[in-house]
Amino acid sequence: MDEKELTAAKNKGLYYLQFSAKTEAEMRKKLAEQGYGPASVDGAVMFLKEYHYLDDTEYTRRFIERNLKKKSVRQMRHELSRKGVAREVADPVFDEAGIDEVGQVMSLLEKRRYSGREASFEERRRQAAYLSQKGFSGEAIRTAFARMEE
Repeated sequence: MDEKELTAAKNKGLYYLQFSAKTEAEMRKKLAEQGYGPASVDGAVMFLKEYHYLDDTEYTRRFIERNLKKKSVRQMRHELSRKGVAREVADPVFDEAGIDEVGQVMSLLEKRRYSGREASFEERRRQAAYLSQKGFSGEAIRTAFARMEE
């Protein structure tokens, strides 16, 4: 392995992390796109992980905190998967977070000024379609509607 290339790959990895957090898969892809060889990419990623600059578990934790109020668990899982976070890494973090999906739905309905009992059938249908598209389960949507109509 070329030491100059490894050092350059480490520096490039640190440079990328200045702007935003990355998953291990994203970092590997970025470094490979820059033309670094597999050995240099592996070395740079190991270096970044050793100093906790790259940590998919922590990335997942922060991602959930940032998106909890606006995205469903299903949607967050999908986005993390697209970013290269393995299910084995994400699942324990989601379990630890103990996300209340019904609470999320109720919060979104309040934000969208859903009026509960006064809402027309059409309004209720529109809100349910919106929430369903966001990835919330039908059960959570029905439960939230019932609670808001009480």
